[in-house]
Amino acid sequence: MNSSDQQMNSITYMEPKLYKAAEAGNINPFQDFPTSLSELLTPQKNTILHVYLENQRSGWKCTDFVGQIIGTCPRLLLQANTKGETPLHFAARYGRSNAVKVLIERAKILDPENGLAEENNMLGMTNEENDTALHVAARNIQAQVVKILTKEDPEFSYSANVHGESPLYIAANMRTALHAAAMHGDHETARKILRKDPSLTRRTDDDGWSPLHYAAFFSRLATVKVLLEHDVSAAYIVDSERRTALHMAVVRGHMAAMKEIMNTCPDCCELVDSRGWNALHYAAITLKGALKAMPFPRFEKLIYEKGNDGNTPLHLFAAVGSYPNKYLSSNRRHAYKEDVWP
Repeated sequence: MNSSDQQMNSITYMEPKLYKAAEAGNINPFQDFPTSLSELLTPQKNTILHVYLENQRSGWKCTDFVGQIIGTCPRLLLQANTKGETPLHFAARYGRSNAVKVLIERAKILDPENGLAEENNMLGMTNEENDTALHVAARNIQAQVVKILTKEDPEFSYSANVHGESPLYIAANMRTALHAAAMHGDHETARKILRKDPSLTRRTDDDGWSPLHYAAFFSRLATVKVLLEHDVSAAYIVDSERRTALHMAVVRGHMAAMKEIMNTCPDCCELVDSRGWNALHYAAITLKGALKAMPFPRFEKLIYEKGNDGNTPLHLFAAVGSYPNKYLSSNRRHAYKEDVWP
């Protein structure tokens, strides 16, 4: 057997039709399956429950498939992937609150005489970062899941992961419900929250990120629009490294979010981070040649602005071999060394 064969033998994978069935929550292919369902694994050792919980979009529909699969193969309830993540970790991360309830109830049913111990075993299982499902829910601002898990066993609120963080610490890092709505792109919820408390657009978390930072970073365009409609000053909020939401949109290459922010707040592009970098410095590194096709004429005035180290966006464009000629004024090229130009 050659090394290629050995490598393939060490890789687990799920047949495409079975993966798609798990993804869609189709129970039929898994009924009367010839081998244990616990042996159906992706390369990262995700089970069909992991696959389903990661991809299911309608949280309230999760319960049937989850319950049926565990009924067929109880072992899947506690089976972890290569990162030590159980189905409960996945349900917590993606906010599948009804699935969380089913998993907890199934843990009690597995051993009726010792149901509480089995449930606590599942709640206390940790991934490679020593995160419990409660850590994961708190970090991803899944408030309903946090409420369910905390009610089941309040003691887990104090358990620390490898970074010394308890779920209570993570949950208290200053993020608000508006941060959560921005992160997940729920613009209707964001609108409702802002009707009650418009000042939340200016609330920042421990890293200095406002809801607009998150909306721009994750390219939640509809939410970006809602936030700016309520408070244009959000575009001028800087984080702990003095980066604005525009910096976030640029570094992630989210053109629509960039355009919305710049059209609403034209002069916010002048703000620089702690290194003295403006938005065009970021664009030079992250967007490279793609920027040539972008209709951002306001960037033209930024091309010669120096950062703290003396480098302009032009220097950075040159370093990556991309020259945005549309932004360069021919009458100012003499100010730069000949070796900058192609």
